Amino acid sequence: MVKAMDKLERNIKLIFLVFSILFISLILYLTYFTAVEREELIQNSYNRRLWEQEAKVIRGSIYDRNGKVLADTQVENGVKKRIYEGGEAIGPLIGYSDEVLGRAGLESILNGELLGIAEQDPVTLLRKKILGVGERGNDIRLTLDLNLQKTAYNLFQGRPGALVALDPQTGQILALVSSPGYDPSTIKQDWDAVSKDEDKPLLNRATQGLYPPGSVFKVVTLAAALTYNPKVETETFYTPGYIKVDGNIIKDADYLKPGNYTLSSAFRYSSNTVFIQIGQEIETEKMIAMAESFGFNRQEKSDIPIAQSTFPKPSIVKKDVEMAEAFIGQGKILATPLQMARVAAIIANRGREISPYIVKETVSPLGVVKAREPSASSNQVISEDAADKIKELMVEVVKNGTGTSAAIKGIEVAGKTGSAENPHGKAHAWFIGFAPAQNPQIAVAVIVENGGSGGAVAAPIARSVMLQYLTDEK
Repeated sequence: MVKAMDKLERNIKLIFLVFSILFISLILYLTYFTAVEREELIQNSYNRRLWEQEAKVIRGSIYDRNGKVLADTQVENGVKKRIYEGGEAIGPLIGYSDEVLGRAGLESILNGELLGIAEQDPVTLLRKKILGVGERGNDIRLTLDLNLQKTAYNLFQGRPGALVALDPQTGQILALVSSPGYDPSTIKQDWDAVSKDEDKPLLNRATQGLYPPGSVFKVVTLAAALTYNPKVETETFYTPGYIKVDGNIIKDADYLKPGNYTLSSAFRYSSNTVFIQIGQEIETEKMIAMAESFGFNRQEKSDIPIAQSTFPKPSIVKKDVEMAEAFIGQGKILATPLQMARVAAIIANRGREISPYIVKETVSPLGVVKAREPSASSNQVISEDAADKIKELMVEVVKNGTGTSAAIKGIEVAGKTGSAENPHGKAHAWFIGFAPAQNPQIAVAVIVENGGSGGAVAAPIARSVMLQYLTDEK
């Protein structure tokens, strides 16, 4: 009898312990979502309460840097309608807000601000009620230049690709183009065609597209060489037009002749084989560290989601050939157009890190303006001396090398072309650069998918965008 009672007592204690653990787990679970995931849950596009909130307020407007409307809400006979200005040029960036389709782009990312739910403290709500402005969300002004955005988009002529233009001193995004795009104003009726389009207009290639960067990555390899192997400036490299690494043959472009090349001439004419030799003089870990200092292998801090660019560590078996490919931007290395614009901007900013951002400020219905500019970074990626030397070599690329199509009369341009091999067709055409070279005001990255030659296809697009921006700024 006593044993039975002891067994019953043990079972009761065990059951009590199990229920206590479950109860504590539930409390911790609810506490986590309340304290940590609160904002994400509130602003999640699947949260039906957001649509209830939207029914009560007029969604805030989105403007470009010059005050031009990009997205606005009109009310006719009590019916709200979201309208967009900019057509296909802004679709992948601005996105849409529709109760049936949901939200995408900045309309989704900035939803909390546009609905005004980011400021729900009692004092603010009372002030809104007193002033009669309680039924409107916050307006948002972007760093984007709509005219520049439209010009850049039209230059692609429907070809798949992307362009990013930055202010290299501040990190402000001046244009962020993904081609082909779609018109947010008609997305509901166009949904079937847009969603099934093989060119994927719903994808924002500028921030989410990952591509082999090809020869534009040689800027990073050059930065590593100047930093870790300064004698490279005085070395001469011979190439027969190809190089053999672990039995794999990597060739130069057909226009390059066998012979001796200096660092300057190898960069100017984009010799793969010479840059592999240059890279082989750098320790693997130091090359990886340099790529990571430029932003690879880490999640970029920005107010818009950016896919992570990668510089993978080489495998043990194929280390040499994988690193050889990486030195020239091929193989397993992948980059977003925004990441490569950032590489150009770092050189333009004399080696100092920049953080790209697109939201300039928010304006509440009470007229309270909140600047969203991030604090300037003090991180020096490479020395000013190394950055200045790279800039000089990039200027030579545009003056006398593969990037002459980016040249602007009266304005010195620095740039680097690239043609990244693509297993699915023609090479992707790349160009990165900035201008004016001695006082950079705009840095750009352009990719045209299956475009072939970066100098012939991507460089002219970059030239037109830089020229318009610099001309408009004067």
